[in-house]
Amino acid sequence: MKLSKNILYFIPLMMLLAADLVLIVLDIRNFYHPFPNSGLYDIETNNSYAEDFQNLKWIIMMMALVLIAMIRQEKKYFTWVLVMLFLFLEDVFRIHQSLGHFFYNIFGMTTGQRGVKIMELFAAAFLGFIFMAPVLEAYKKGDALFRKHSKVIFILLALFLFCAVVIDQAHRLAVVQYNWKYNVVFGMLEDGGELITESILTGYLISVALRQKKVDIVSS
Repeated sequence: MKLSKNILYFIPLMMLLAADLVLIVLDIRNFYHPFPNSGLYDIETNNSYAEDFQNLKWIIMMMALVLIAMIRQEKKYFTWVLVMLFLFLEDVFRIHQSLGHFFYNIFGMTTGQRGVKIMELFAAAFLGFIFMAPVLEAYKKGDALFRKHSKVIFILLALFLFCAVVIDQAHRLAVVQYNWKYNVVFGMLEDGGELITESILTGYLISVALRQKKVDIVSS
């Protein structure tokens, strides 16, 4: 019985990863034999199916966190909701790019595209600090279960950001951009990695929400 319940918690994760795999396979197929609307199948494109799926996952994560907060009657989970909301808005509007250009102009930099990219990274770090500060404060005051959940969320989010930031910067290097094989590999590591790590995080939060719901029903 316990095994079957554990399998139930893994079903959402398996469904998310299966969808990721389909999107990655379609991207590879699209690379060699482009579809009529090829941009929709390119996981590196902002307005693609993959991007829409990523945005859906941010929404699911926010809903799961709100559910956990309500069932546990623990407002500290809303600090994580704010983080996920920021990441959702970042995916949609590319906030760090606009803020990076703003900083670039304010500081009167004249180093061209390289300076813009540096300011974009600075803007991303600045925004990250603003939205993570409430989480860190909540972590200090939270109970053992909130800290446990927060540690896992932070680790999975760090893996996602590694793909989105570190591999992205490596992908932008000239030695990668001007070699189509390297370009394809790094593009797949970056965007495919984002898809998979975000799915793991989404699946984890759904699992936590289901477990909290089960505990709430039993206790009532």
